[in-house]
Amino acid sequence: MSIPGLSIRGCRSADIDDVCRIERTCFGDDHALPRIALTQYFDLFGPAFALAEISSEVVGFAVGGIALDDDPRLGWLLDAAVLPSFQGRGVGQTVCRHILERLVTFGIRTARATVAPDNERSVRLLRSLGFYAAGDIAGYFGPGLQRLVMEWRSGD
Repeated sequence: MSIPGLSIRGCRSADIDDVCRIERTCFGDDHALPRIALTQYFDLFGPAFALAEISSEVVGFAVGGIALDDDPRLGWLLDAAVLPSFQGRGVGQTVCRHILERLVTFGIRTARATVAPDNERSVRLLRSLGFYAAGDIAGYFGPGLQRLVMEWRSGD
């Protein structure tokens, strides 16, 4: 899908304010990741942290990471958000696909993401990228906060 004026670029430290604004707009003050977490994502996973711009306006972002466990080919789609006025146009799919492609360049063959089971929009986005439900975790973020674990596998 071609989105007029859409470009994807790497995140820079100067972009963290825009990322925080989008995070708060999309998830609200109670559920948005704090600036420190987003800054640490940037510090740890900068090459897999991308912004979506339309006509030079930052309208979305996505960040992926590599798991430090027994399987060095496992990655995560850690966070993604698109401003509400730009949702439904393929921006989220484009920036997330970019992150998955970046993860593959680092040797990742499987990526996971967690999502609230009732977050239909995010589940639909992940499915459109080729993710499938791989399980769920009760209390992932605390009591009563179940997460659906979704998994993607590289075609390589």
